[in-house]
Amino acid sequence: MSNSTWRAGRWSLAPTLMAALIAVAACADDTSTTAPRSARVSRAALDGNVILVTNASGANVPGSLQAAINMADGTSVIRFDSTLAGDTITLEAPLEPFPYITIEGPADKGITLTTTAGRIIRLRQGGTLRNLTLTGGSEHPAGAIWAMEGSLLLENSTVTNNFAYPAIHGHDMRLVNSTVSGNWGSGPAAGISVASAGSLTLINSTVAHNDGGPGIGWAVTPGGPPLVTLRNSIVAHNEGGSRNCEPSMSFAHLGMNISSNSTCGASASMLIANPQLMALANNGGPTPTHALSHLSPALDAAVNCNVAVDQRYVARGTSCDIGAFEFTDFTVVTLTIDASATTEAPNGRATVAGTVKCSRNGDAFDVAVDLSQQQKVGKNTTTVGGSGGIGITCTMSAQPWSAVVTPTTGAFAAGNASATARTTDVPVWTTPATASRTVKLVRPRR
Repeated sequence: MSNSTWRAGRWSLAPTLMAALIAVAACADDTSTTAPRSARVSRAALDGNVILVTNASGANVPGSLQAAINMADGTSVIRFDSTLAGDTITLEAPLEPFPYITIEGPADKGITLTTTAGRIIRLRQGGTLRNLTLTGGSEHPAGAIWAMEGSLLLENSTVTNNFAYPAIHGHDMRLVNSTVSGNWGSGPAAGISVASAGSLTLINSTVAHNDGGPGIGWAVTPGGPPLVTLRNSIVAHNEGGSRNCEPSMSFAHLGMNISSNSTCGASASMLIANPQLMALANNGGPTPTHALSHLSPALDAAVNCNVAVDQRYVARGTSCDIGAFEFTDFTVVTLTIDASATTEAPNGRATVAGTVKCSRNGDAFDVAVDLSQQQKVGKNTTTVGGSGGIGITCTMSAQPWSAVVTPTTGAFAAGNASATARTTDVPVWTTPATASRTVKLVRPRR
């Protein structure tokens, strides 16, 4: 669908709204930062200007979030008493901070913001939102977050189940370790729309399953298309699978990204594939996330990953996963080696056996075996060694394996030997395993 089509038939802009969007586009920052910013020093550490929310009221009463917003100045950090961790605040009016604002939910369980009054938050001068779930917004435009001026930094947060076009709108936006999922909108985007000549940067973030419009789009006003920079992020299954992005935007791809179709641009840093996301759920941490299937192509596929943790604050591996979620449900392999093995004459081969089981069914890999034996001939001691292996399909019940080990020189003889078994060619979702022990080599009975 072209921009002109949705502009004429899907988002009829009132004159005042069009004027507001033109104003947003006019002050857009064309420069897109492409590397994750280092963690900001908390303003609390700079000037102690922390405002603590002490109750879950959605009204403007002492101790509420609304009251904290009204007290804030451009250096304020709003945090929540630990007793509110995991709570939901149902706002009776939109949050409309005038100065730059930082709202930071508890890192362990977060805070959910919902509303009975249309939009959740309107940032007039920009702000940082961290460890928050924003849901239930329905104002047009931008049911969850409207970043009118200044920049938006969204970290370790989820925007979901908002009914607007779109859920988020702004002109200078940066999402790190965040998820935008399950929103519905009939305008330029269901998930995120960017003002003309604006910029959006996604870093290890996931935009998925937004419907009624593309996951990422732009509100067409004078100023030209925005720049969307994707770095190790997932954009998938939006607008019924047809449009993850409005393709007329400009794109920059850094690291490695996944899109379930080609609407977000094509490059060597964009993998067109199904990321195999699980349903949005509480997988730990402050906000809901899309876990990855163990078959997901996102596993260990990020490039130049320098985001130390995922959306849940789970440590990322050296080769981290694409998107907001770091996979940790690895298959665990248990290997054993039998106490005795057989050796044959005259070829001197040995057969080593044991058992293997896995924490999930169906993983296929090899079990490699190394065998070493010290042999004394007269006054001299020599070492006979060799390797062998066998391919298996692992199950959750212990199953036997055996591998023939052929010596590289000499021949194995009856007596003790040192055996090591290890998994090789394991899938990326499988943790390698090893086992070692002394085995007794015996001649089979004739």
